[in-house]
Amino acid sequence: MAKKPIKGSNLDLSSPEFVKNPYPAYEQLQQKHPVYWCEEKQFYYISHYAHVQALFRHKGASSNRVKPMVDKLPAPVQKAVEPLVNSLSKWLLFQDPPSHTPLRKVINQSLATRVISDMAPEIQRIVDELINDFIDKEQCELIKDFAYPLPAMIISQLLGVPEEDRDKIKQWSDDIAEFLGDKTSLELVAKTQQSIVAMGDYFTFILQKHRQNPKQNLMSKLLDLQAEQAEFTDEHLVANCSALIFAGHETTTNLIANSWLALTNHPSQLKHLQDNLQDTEKALEECMRFESPVQRMGRFIQEPIEIEGHILQPGKRALLMIGAANRDPILTEHPNVFNIHRTPTRHLAFGYGIHLCSGAMLGRLESTVAIKTLAKRLNTPCLSNKFPEWQYNLGLRAMKKLPLTFSASH
Repeated sequence: MAKKPIKGSNLDLSSPEFVKNPYPAYEQLQQKHPVYWCEEKQFYYISHYAHVQALFRHKGASSNRVKPMVDKLPAPVQKAVEPLVNSLSKWLLFQDPPSHTPLRKVINQSLATRVISDMAPEIQRIVDELINDFIDKEQCELIKDFAYPLPAMIISQLLGVPEEDRDKIKQWSDDIAEFLGDKTSLELVAKTQQSIVAMGDYFTFILQKHRQNPKQNLMSKLLDLQAEQAEFTDEHLVANCSALIFAGHETTTNLIANSWLALTNHPSQLKHLQDNLQDTEKALEECMRFESPVQRMGRFIQEPIEIEGHILQPGKRALLMIGAANRDPILTEHPNVFNIHRTPTRHLAFGYGIHLCSGAMLGRLESTVAIKTLAKRLNTPCLSNKFPEWQYNLGLRAMKKLPLTFSASH
């Protein structure tokens, strides 16, 4: 006989206190509630590594979850936000096979190994330039001065966005991030729709410019591939430019900042890295596991799915708790301990299977160059605030600020 999921609201999974430190709640989920049903939110919370991994690849757990996100809104509002639903539903992030398959192929080809590896010198140039701007001051606000502009500059270059438009793009992306972070008030839905429509109009303009004057960048490669893939329409292309802007700098900003926070909070490990810069890639994998930039990913249940005798019911939403799964004892020993010396794990920070993030290689390269150069050039870095303030976002692990002091090493 199938077991019923644990019900109740005794677990704190959405308060500001949870956002500040979600890990005790994650541990409680894993130890006591492998399938936790929240009556108030109408969500299943799935926290074990094996279960999260299984749902990433289960055909009955749909990525197409945009409509369920707005179904709880009043009918007139649902009608009003059709442009938002229409755009987000075309994002690769929110698609299932078979429509997911050709689109993923197009994006993956555009972000192929050779394309990304060729970018390493330009990434290094931007990293050095940004650090040069604050190194002599021996202090910085790492997110504003470095972790945000670096990926924003790179993804903007790839898509042909002029430098003067980056802050506008950032604001649109922030609005989308807040919406996807599980706060769906009417005011936020309206603001997000304005941003997604504005971003769509903007990339339609950029697309037209590239048709008239092709450049050696990702936008032109997407146009080349579009000629071979009739199903990849202009609407799909424009929508996924918005998705790439969002994924290409929101998550990488948080990956860089969270990694530096973890390293700075463990001075002996940071010192080891500074003395052994060749270990940066290995250290970065531990940073991703320990403070995953994406903490959860939603799925819409389309058919009954059994997990350890519990039945996930069709029509409900499941939250795959990536931040919890990456600290599952089955993945590694002492999972709540930060240790850059451990063998890199098969963490789920970038998703899994056909839903592995297409930009994972670019994010890893940017973050590796960033962390290696920071470790090389910033001596004795110290957090100005030992307890940084976290953004209220249930989907992303994102700080508001990360002020540092250090001595300079040129």
